[in-house]
Amino acid sequence: MNSPMIELKGVGKEYPLYTSANERFWALVLGSRAKRSNRALNDINLTIGRGEKVGLIGRNGAGKSTLLKIITRAIDPSEGSVEVQGRSHALLQLGVGFHPEFTGRENAHSFIAHLGYVGKRATELVDEAVDFAEIEEYVDQPLKTYSSGMAARLMFGVSTVIEPELLVVDEVLGVGDAYFQNKSFERIRDMCDNAGTTLVLVSHDVYSAAKLCDRMIWVDQGNIYADGEPADIVKLYETSIRLQEDSRQKHKLAMRYRDTLSQIAEQPFFIEIRARGNEPAAAPVHFSEIALIAPDGSVVSLPVLHEQVQTAQFVAERLPHTAWGDISKIDGEEVRSWNNFGTVDHKIGIALFPAARTAREWLEESELHLRCYANDRIDADVVFIDGGERILARLESAPGEWLVLRAKVRDGSKVTSADRVQVRETSGVNERQGSGKLILTGSVMLDEHGKQSFCFQHGADAVIRLPYRINDPSLAERCQVVLAFKRNGIDDVMRLRCVDLLFDFAQAASGAIEVDLSPITLGVGSYALTVLIAKEGYYEHTDGRFFSINPDVYDCQSGIIEFEVQDNASLLSVGTGVVGRADFHLRLPETAAGHDEG
Repeated sequence: MNSPMIELKGVGKEYPLYTSANERFWALVLGSRAKRSNRALNDINLTIGRGEKVGLIGRNGAGKSTLLKIITRAIDPSEGSVEVQGRSHALLQLGVGFHPEFTGRENAHSFIAHLGYVGKRATELVDEAVDFAEIEEYVDQPLKTYSSGMAARLMFGVSTVIEPELLVVDEVLGVGDAYFQNKSFERIRDMCDNAGTTLVLVSHDVYSAAKLCDRMIWVDQGNIYADGEPADIVKLYETSIRLQEDSRQKHKLAMRYRDTLSQIAEQPFFIEIRARGNEPAAAPVHFSEIALIAPDGSVVSLPVLHEQVQTAQFVAERLPHTAWGDISKIDGEEVRSWNNFGTVDHKIGIALFPAARTAREWLEESELHLRCYANDRIDADVVFIDGGERILARLESAPGEWLVLRAKVRDGSKVTSADRVQVRETSGVNERQGSGKLILTGSVMLDEHGKQSFCFQHGADAVIRLPYRINDPSLAERCQVVLAFKRNGIDDVMRLRCVDLLFDFAQAASGAIEVDLSPITLGVGSYALTVLIAKEGYYEHTDGRFFSINPDVYDCQSGIIEFEVQDNASLLSVGTGVVGRADFHLRLPETAAGHDEG
């Protein structure tokens, strides 16, 4: 990292919450603290070097804008220290100080004067801004006559006409039409590359931010829990969408019970069994028992074989939107299956709705008993959720054996939100997305000799082989297979789609997809391959849901293969995504030639 431009140490921000105007008044007069407060930031430690391009992402209310305001000294932190070097310029809101009755040129001169520029230099900067905004014919008309897009163009052009050492941008790059949005991104990129400007950017468009920035920071609930390469943070973002949907479904279930069962006094608890890394099991897992053993030795069997259980302590129900299957028999014992397909979250769960406050103590002192069987290896976490999350045990077993597990609820190890979206520890594979009806079981890229390679010459032959397994015995359809080639893991430079392959479990439960790239048309560079397999007609009839929460996506793996394309013979493939192929014909006048030259 270059010398620090920004250093935050132990920074926190707290906003007092007043219940009435009187409370606010007396707090101002007496200097007393509010009874309640909202923590916007918690113990932020952050260093940003000179010349870095840093993107801040996160949900609304995560604390991103508060962090920017502290960096720009618009507000002071409640605790901690902030050091910012050099001359900074903040684009926190376009159009501040612009008056609708003044012309575009007058507003531009006023804004430039506010930045300390007057005279000839100010006129040069205004002309440059107007030229960038491409509104020369309207610049001497009142601002109130501008369309919203024209006004945004002028405001952005004026705001970026100077080249500060530090540029802080908060959600203002989505200005104008698509052409001008791209032009705005290039303007920022040029400022950073040519003038060495340090950029701190807040954006909800994580893909555009990833293309512009060389570092991304994820802010959530006032904390920094992910900081790294943009391609890695984008993968975490895609997983987080699924986790957010899971939380929403739990909240809906809790609200339904609160409305229908008035005796419930507390928020529900959950017991979940999650496939590690969201990796579908090779075969269904069959459960014959999930039970809580109370401190007095009494047993409460949770609803594995039945839809619901109600006792004096709580109501329990199998969680919807998880992969619970049908009832069958194993070794003469009644079981319910955990399917390895059908939902985007590869897990099962039980919701516990306490009917009394003593139920919390009852649960904390209980022991969880679990009995299951699988024809293949099991690799899952048993998690107890009570606002936070605790892993009670790791579920592992050999194929073809009954597994009995016992775990004290109070002994679980805490899980953070960051832990839930981290790279899988056991194999280095990122959490996969998709409902698991059909999944890839491997990937390899072969050169012209049929050998695995990670480096190819432009124009050479190559084949991608993708072994697969069908988990859903009823699957028989022409699934859509999409390959996306991302330069440096970010820029989507080429996609390939196939809709002709028939995947039929009755014919074969496994096989391999082969994609012949001969010859390689990708330009020189480093690439990461993303593969998506989806339901027949997915792209033609999609309902608009994000892919990581759409059950019509069967499997999606990002960065499944990383490889490099080189070219020692020609400059044609340098600096481009794809060198395309087409048929060219030279049509000559009949007086010059009696036929076409192909």
